[in-house]
Amino acid sequence: MKNAIRFSLLCFVFVLTSCKKEKTVDEELKEAAVNMNKLTPQTLSDGVRLDSVSVLPNKVFKYHYTLTEDVKESVTPEEIEAFKSQAKEGAMKSVKTSADMDEFRNNDVTLQYSYSDKNGKLTADFTITPAEYKAK
Repeated sequence: MKNAIRFSLLCFVFVLTSCKKEKTVDEELKEAAVNMNKLTPQTLSDGVRLDSVSVLPNKVFKYHYTLTEDVKESVTPEEIEAFKSQAKEGAMKSVKTSADMDEFRNNDVTLQYSYSDKNGKLTADFTITPAEYKAK
């Protein structure tokens, strides 16, 4: 009888722990990406369209944008750098202050941003790490 009780308790503990298994951050990010991608593509402003998001290993969430009015060859490297700087500054502000980004901040998610021109050529990209958005 003791063995049956122990076995029952062991089975109960096993079922309980397997049911309560929490999702990893990467799994939660993948779920968020699936939900966000249902809303894309989405024109944001001034010729910028969010095409999709994706998740890379080790808690990396990537945004894929298109600059719908630009062709890479028609902008100078200086203009690209200026755009990149402004875009990163705006993204950084959002990451640091937006309530929507709480889960990213709390889980040390790295954010990547990729901008392609209207022909699909990579024009600008940057990354924001937890060390950057948690710096005072």
